[in-house]
Order: sequence, then structure tokens, then C-alpha cells
Amino acid sequence: MFSYNSIAPVSFKKIFVFILCLFLWAGSLSAQSKGRAGTLEHTIIPKPESYVAKRGKFIFHPETLIVYVGKDAKPVARYFAKEIAKATGMKLKVAEKGVGKTTLRLELKKTAKIPAEGYTLDISTSRISIVASSPAGLFYGLQTVRQMMPPEIYSRVPVKGKISWSLPCAKITDAPRFAWRGANVDCARHFFSKEAIMRFIDTISWHKINRFHWHLTEDQGWRIEIKKYPRLTEVGAWRSNLLIRENPEFVKEDSPHWNKEGQYGGFYSQKDIREIVKYARERFITIVPEIEIPGHSSAALLAYPEFSCDGRPPGGLPLGGGVFGKVYCPGKEKTFDFLKQIYTEVIDLFPGEYIHIGGDECPKGAWEKCPDCQKRIKDEKLFAENGHKAEERLQSYMISRIQKFLESNGKKVIGWDEIVEGGIPENCTVMHWREYTDPKIAPRAGHDLIVATRPRCYYNWAYSKEDKPFVLSQGGVMPMKQAWDFDPIPKGLTEKEQKHVLGVQACFWGEKTPNEQVLEFHYFPRLSAMSENAWGNRENRSYEDFLRRVKIQQKRYVFAGVNARPSAENPLPADYKVWEKYKLPASSKKRGK
Repeated sequence: MFSYNSIAPVSFKKIFVFILCLFLWAGSLSAQSKGRAGTLEHTIIPKPESYVAKRGKFIFHPETLIVYVGKDAKPVARYFAKEIAKATGMKLKVAEKGVGKTTLRLELKKTAKIPAEGYTLDISTSRISIVASSPAGLFYGLQTVRQMMPPEIYSRVPVKGKISWSLPCAKITDAPRFAWRGANVDCARHFFSKEAIMRFIDTISWHKINRFHWHLTEDQGWRIEIKKYPRLTEVGAWRSNLLIRENPEFVKEDSPHWNKEGQYGGFYSQKDIREIVKYARERFITIVPEIEIPGHSSAALLAYPEFSCDGRPPGGLPLGGGVFGKVYCPGKEKTFDFLKQIYTEVIDLFPGEYIHIGGDECPKGAWEKCPDCQKRIKDEKLFAENGHKAEERLQSYMISRIQKFLESNGKKVIGWDEIVEGGIPENCTVMHWREYTDPKIAPRAGHDLIVATRPRCYYNWAYSKEDKPFVLSQGGVMPMKQAWDFDPIPKGLTEKEQKHVLGVQACFWGEKTPNEQVLEFHYFPRLSAMSENAWGNRENRSYEDFLRRVKIQQKRYVFAGVNARPSAENPLPADYKVWEKYKLPASSKKRGK
């Protein structure tokens, strides 16, 4: 006989347990799904590969202990303790072992199956654990920790008021898509101080950028001390004025960099450079110096005209941007001796594996008329063939000779995409900038490629057409969405060819940039878009979610004192003047009144 009372208690208990388990399982699945899609309310830029939320929060206290496992993890631990002390005033203890009130544990586990710059991050209420196979991975894990804290953590001075230095509990797995995540600054058209460059390096490190491409020589200025050739900076680092043609509204107060003779400019001593290189390495940023050959060389040839074709100096440093005909003479053997001695000092200053040799926008008219160059073409059999002119092949010959010298000294060479025009020198990496040329040439020929193509990677362009009249933008317009919404991998490459794409780089050319405030305005927050493209995969991308995270990023810039554009997308107020942020004499502001 059926008895309801005999089975009901057991059945309801089982049903209740089943429903409870089902609910917890669904919640866990939902959290994991949201973590992969990036829809949870985290504000990390670039978006991590996997984010799974957990209950609770971790709080930093003065008694929080930072523990490092592995001697190479110690400098990273000390860096983080020093950085958060600026805002919090807390001087956290760093030790090899122990347990604090709460603990941040950095474990360097070289046998772990984690990509070189990747990390795992596990946050509970009592402990943060970061595991990586390289010190760089630990560093990037700490950048994520920092972004999960209140924006005030980016302040460079102690923050007043009571703030809970906490972050939500979560589990994160993360690794970059590309090995090359670069940012370029042109310091030759306009000079930026050592402090400004270090500040820029610090800021891009938050964005998990790992290459600083430093453009040090140009027609308008030579910015690196070369002890063998002191006139390069004595003569080539100074000119009569700012770049008047690019913006006639420039006034002297737009820059502090004037010498006693009333000349504009400056340069980095070798002591300055060593200090900057060390500062960058502490932030896992490798500096790639660019020393231009054979064009963009007016400053060098004003100082040493004997290395040009006609032996005569230019009529002074150009007071405007553009392309100029005074270039190095590859027909003279002494030109190569000169350049090798320069690069020898450059090699000693920069320990990274790459040196950029330029190779772009070189007029060849002087070579066509130069007896030495024409003799070189004849002797080396550099005659026109396969669609390449003789002078184009002469450029490739020059680059190849310098490349072999650099490679004999343990360096690899990068050149702008013009180096393909005379045949790509063997083992040379191509940096693609011209949108109207084919970026697939290099990887299809077996050469490495770095994408820095103008419509998506030129950060001296305006955010909007309304910006251009009053923020000193040069070139076209690149809105935030355009910067964010592109794939660095050129379309049409095979899987094998795609492996030659090292990564992507933001570029900034400084014809209309008289100081670092204008530089920061153009770079930030737009570099957040480059960060996302260089680091993360392209699955589950949401521009709306990106903009939500950028709003918090904007607060970080404010606390750090970075002169970022006030809005990622919205038009600027009609009366906005970027120079009102300059902290310069009041006379420089009268122009806009």
C-alpha cells in the first residue's frame, strides 16, 4: 500500500539538495562564462584572458607582507612595494618567507607551463598569489593587481583621506598575444626632458607595453651624445627656433628647452641614457633606439658635412617637418667608418637586442649626381633589376653593410618599410607604416614584421576633426574606436606567415608637439586601445565594455597627473585649450583669449 508519509521526508530532502546544487553549479558556470566574456565589473586594461569572480575582497594593510619565491622575483617585489608606497604611505615589508596580516606572494616558477610574460593570479581575502615563469609575468600580474585597486593607487604622492586599499577576490589567467607591444616617441623634432621620458615610460608600463622605440635623430635635431663626434650635439642638437611652419602660433614659452645663446633644443648625455635604460628595464620595457640612415640626416651633416655627397653643410637645421635632400653618401668609405663608430657607442648604451636604422623617406637625387655613389653602384654591380632602381639597390647595400656590422656585435636590425624597395636585407625586420603599401611582403619573404600602420597606429593624429584646430594634432583623424577596432595581423597571411608578425606599435611624430603635455594628450587614453590589441585575443570583444573600463582608466590618469584627453570619444568643449594644462607662464595662454 502506498504511504505518502513514509517517503515524503526523504524525497523533499533529496529534491532540496538537488535544487541547491543545481543553483550553485549554474551560478559558478555563469561567473566563469562572464569572466571569459569580460562582462563582469572589472576595470582591467588590457582585458585578461580569463577572469573568474570570487566572493570577498583582499585589503592591503601596513602589516601586509610581500613574499617572493625565487631570487629573480625579489626586484619585482621591491618595485611594487615602492610604487604603492607613493600613494598609500605604507612601507610594506618584502621577505623570502613569512605570513602577514594579509600576504602578497610572488612565485617565480620557471618550470610552470605559463608563457614567458603570462601569469596566474589568485586573490582570496587573506592572500594574493601570483605565479609566473618569468619576472616579466610577475610584473604584469602586479599591474593587474594595481588596476583592481582604487584609482587613487596611481597617485605619485600620498593620498589624503581614508581609503580602503582593497581589490575584489578573483582568479585570473592571462598572457599576451604578441611579443612586441610598442610605443614610439619622436624626440628629435622636439626635445623632451629626461624626466618626461621616464614619466612616459612609467605610464606605458601600466598598459603592459614592453618596447619603447626612441626616435633620437632627425633632420631637425640630433639628441644622443656621441663622445667620438661631439659636434653632433654641439651643433646638431640646437636650432634657431621652434618648428614655425608647422604651427605659427608657437611661442617661446611652449617649451623650457632653450640654451644661453637663445637656441632651442637639447640632447641626452650618455649618463642620462644609462639612467633611462635602467629605469625602463625595471618596468620590463626594452628601449629600441633609432639612429636614422641614410636620410633624415640634416642635423648630423650640419655637424659633419664631409659625409654627404657634396661635402657641403645644409643651410641650417630645418624649421619644419618634411623630407630633405641632404643625406649620407654611401659612395664614400669614410661614411661607413663614421656610422660604425656612432653605432659602436649606441650598442654600448642599449642592451636590448634590436637597433632601428630608419631607412625611410630617403631622396636619392644626390646619389644620382654623385661620382662616388655611381662608382659604388658600378663596383658592386648594383644595377637596376627586378623592378628596383640602381639607387634603391644602393640603399639596400648601405643598410646591409650596417646590418652586418650590428649583427657582428650581437644586434638585430629593424627598418621602416622602404627597405623592401631595393630588396629586403637578409634577417632584417620590417616596420610597416605606409597604409598604401603591402604589409604582407616581409612575412611572405620570411622576414619578421612589426605593424605600425598609419591609419590605426599614428597617435599624433587627432581624436576627432574638431580637435585639430586647438590641440596641435598633425596628420589625419584617428578616433578611439578606429584605434581599438583593428587586427594587427594583415589579412591574407597563412598560419606560417602569421608567425612572422612580432606585434604592433603606436607611433608619435613630434612636428607639432612642443612639450610633454601635448604628447600625453594624444597618447592617453588612446594607448588603452593599443594595449588591448597588442595583448588580448579578439574573442568576445565589446567596444562598450572597453569604454566602460576606459572611464576608470581616465581616473587613474588624473591621480597620476597625466594630461590625458578628458574624454575618449566626446567632443571637447569649444573653449578647451590643451596649452592651458602646460604649467607655463601666463603669457603663453594669451593666444587663445
